[in-house]
Amino acid sequence: MTAALPAPSALMPRQLPPAMQEPLVPSINFAMVCPGVYRSGYPTRKNYRFLRALRLRTILYLCPEDYAESNVKFCEENGIRLLRFATEGNKEPFMDISEPLMHRILSALVDTRTHPILIHCNKGKHRTGAVVACLRLLQGWSLVSIFQEYRCFAGDKARMGDQQYVELYHPIVRVTPPYVAEWLCVTREVTVVQSEQALLEAEARQLGWSLVAPPPSSSPPPPSSPSPSPSPKRQNKQPKPKPSPSPPPPPPPEEERQRQQQQQQHQHQQQLPPLPPPPGKAAAHNSLREAAAQHVNCEAAAPPTKPHASPAAAGSATPTAAPRRSGGHGEGGGESGKTKDGGATPRRENGDSKKGQK
Repeated sequence: MTAALPAPSALMPRQLPPAMQEPLVPSINFAMVCPGVYRSGYPTRKNYRFLRALRLRTILYLCPEDYAESNVKFCEENGIRLLRFATEGNKEPFMDISEPLMHRILSALVDTRTHPILIHCNKGKHRTGAVVACLRLLQGWSLVSIFQEYRCFAGDKARMGDQQYVELYHPIVRVTPPYVAEWLCVTREVTVVQSEQALLEAEARQLGWSLVAPPPSSSPPPPSSPSPSPSPKRQNKQPKPKPSPSPPPPPPPEEERQRQQQQQQHQHQQQLPPLPPPPGKAAAHNSLREAAAQHVNCEAAAPPTKPHASPAAAGSATPTAAPRRSGGHGEGGGESGKTKDGGATPRRENGDSKKGQK
């Protein structure tokens, strides 16, 4: 006795619902970045089934344009939260993604309450590639590996501005324990904070600003951050006003009166003109000055002195006749005054020559 064979209709596969009959089409440039984080280009209607299969919680949109109404409706129907960070991309010249904006994008990607999350722009190349490259810095990747992944999606349209931005970027992320992704790697270049105020202070230190201490609030201070930043943390406390010094005690009346008299005498002495010198000293000083002036005038008016004659010149001088003395001895005196040669040498001239020799 043979067993009954099932009806041919029972062997046919069960018909799937229309929603499941649609093909799974991923978005352009779709890829998995790390557990719970995906990247792609702009999604369309044909990608809805694929997005449902991912069971997304959050979509992070990076374009400044408004999101498509169909995509907004899709997010509302599937309970997907839409985060929009309008960025213009790193375009030349002098147009970069704002660093504070990048800090908040990375803070949203690190929070596990947003996972699974999809990052996308228009093509999924430049803005999405720059965000993913900064995310790789949080994982400790080298710049060589980061740029290689960036070029795989950007192709021949890779932008030098994106690579320079990633090379100069220093991540600052805000975490909320215990909702921190396991793949986060805190390195020396990464600054981790746990509050919005600490995030603002870290950004200010990074940009070189000086913050004014905010007024004290009743809420407890935020917990200390495990940030490896070398700069010291600032305490949000206003400096206490210093007490004014107390005035010195008043001096006794007698001392005060003496001090006032001394001050008056000192002021009176300063106001008096200088005293003239005594009359005796002034007259002596004037007489000395007059005598010195007369001596100088006499020296200037005196004729120049003749040089004294030498002995040889005195001996060779021509003899002159001596004057005869009055009296009865005129002839005897004249004969005695003659020399052997017959010349008469006066005694006075001989005396002058002796003085010249001396």
